[in-house]
Amino acid sequence: MNISVKTPRTDKPGFFYGWYTIAVSWFLLFLTGALSVAIFFKPILEEFQLDRATLSSVQTVALLIFAVATPFLGRLIDRFGPRAILFVSLGAQTLASVVNGLATSLWHLYVGRLLLEMRPVHGTQVLINRWFVKKRGIALGIVATGVPIGILVLSPVSQYLVLTWGWRETLLFWAGVTVVTLLPLTLFIRDKPEEKGYGPDGEPLHGATPFDPYPKLETDASPPKLTAASGSRLAEAARTGSFWLLSITQLFCGVGCGFMMTHIVIFATDMGYSEMIGASLLSVQGGANLFGVLLMGHMSDRIARSRVLALTHFIRSLSFVTAVIFVLFSDASLWLLYVAVALFGFGFFTTAPLASGLVADLFGNLQMGTIIGVTLSCHMIGMAIGAYAGGITFELTGSYYLFFLIQSILEFLAAVFAFAIKQPTAH
Repeated sequence: MNISVKTPRTDKPGFFYGWYTIAVSWFLLFLTGALSVAIFFKPILEEFQLDRATLSSVQTVALLIFAVATPFLGRLIDRFGPRAILFVSLGAQTLASVVNGLATSLWHLYVGRLLLEMRPVHGTQVLINRWFVKKRGIALGIVATGVPIGILVLSPVSQYLVLTWGWRETLLFWAGVTVVTLLPLTLFIRDKPEEKGYGPDGEPLHGATPFDPYPKLETDASPPKLTAASGSRLAEAARTGSFWLLSITQLFCGVGCGFMMTHIVIFATDMGYSEMIGASLLSVQGGANLFGVLLMGHMSDRIARSRVLALTHFIRSLSFVTAVIFVLFSDASLWLLYVAVALFGFGFFTTAPLASGLVADLFGNLQMGTIIGVTLSCHMIGMAIGAYAGGITFELTGSYYLFFLIQSILEFLAAVFAFAIKQPTAH
């Protein structure tokens, strides 16, 4: 494969191009907040006259299919670079909004939901892990704030547009916004810092030639996993306990995310609150997540990332315990529901940069995209379970109480498993 590398720099750049990479990655994730499934769940449910389990199965099937495809997508990222896959993701997100906006039958919703799952998360995580090492935690955290800020800002906008224009028109509107704003920005992304003549974090390089595209950093203190040629293959990673602990943690994490992304707004309306109150829950979730990803990203550059991930899942477990209390006491105040959502929001997307950063720490760059793809697959399988389990639990019991109870236990187990991950001391 032809790799373009500029003449190596002997000093740190005045402007490190990695910050542009962060900015574009952030905006890619930010716009996904406009397409929250929970916003569109109820109007689609009513127009197509479906039950919750059936409509939930749309997300479940899409997540399961994409869970199988994600490791292969990771191989493509490893081979062609994250930039190329981000263009594919951009096209898929746009087409998803168009297909869903024009849907006239259930199978259209299945196709649109599958396309929607090709989000830019995977590509941006590999991209940022390549550009940053010393500041990996905070860099991933900054990018991850695009999701909560998108939810915080764009979910109420989408809900307002749905109530004013209709859900179809809203989806088509966001398709246009995605193409116009993201396409030109993505054109200037570069796959790795060597293409700009320096190493991760803007560190100077030495000894670079066109035949040596991954030269060493000048500092002797650099960790051994900085070059694209080093690290573990998937088969080697799969022989470690840490790989399986992280994968199970991601599975349990996905169950909670799949439920909340699908059912939280309609849960609020079940409790007698308006759709705008339901949308405001997403805003609270997004606001809390903004704080969570920045704080935990900052902490993960100073203490073991696995410990920070464990703390995040423990906080999420408290969220579902609070939701159980809210359901048990029918006269409970709305503020208690906001507390539950805020606690979940703190750890909602916070786990994603922590998990991808752990993959880079544990297994290096060699097959980073593939290994992250496998852990993301586990998360998507969990999301599929959570989305469908929430719907079927409601259909069978008339309440989400049992789901909240079980998920509080799963989140606690995820915290235990994350704490048990053995992380290299050299960082």
